[in-house]
Amino acid sequence: MVEPLSWLAAAVTTYMIPKALEKVGEKVGEAALAKSGAAIQATRKTVQEKLQATHTDGVLAIAAATPTEPNLKLLETILLTQMQQDQSFANQLQVLVDQIQAQSPSLQVVLDTVRVKGNVELGKIEQVSETGASEQVVGRNVGVGGDLKIGDVTQHQSNSQK
Repeated sequence: MVEPLSWLAAAVTTYMIPKALEKVGEKVGEAALAKSGAAIQATRKTVQEKLQATHTDGVLAIAAATPTEPNLKLLETILLTQMQQDQSFANQLQVLVDQIQAQSPSLQVVLDTVRVKGNVELGKIEQVSETGASEQVVGRNVGVGGDLKIGDVTQHQSNSQK
């Protein structure tokens, strides 16, 4: 069960250190912070208390002050170790991350960073969001050196959730 915990450690680090959200490179990161403020604060508090109790809270301070890749990886490693040793802590973080994700918008992108050198014809494109808030984008960073024909583009939100 190491794999889900490592993912959880990475997610917690990303939500706790705002600079880490810049890796996302989208407005979605900003929206996640705005909509999930209370859950993010609860996550920070939970992690801070755990790291203080285990005398490893200096790692959090370093990662927050200097959010470089090595510092963020070190924080993830410490979080992973703490979660492996304390299932209750891992479960608590899982609940908080689930709350953050439920409140965060999703991003759907079709035709991202596409380079067309000849002639391309695309049929109908339909984007359907089955979650709450989502940003839908068609044709981002598209370079065309020929002809690009795109059929009907439909974007909508489905009312049914899985």
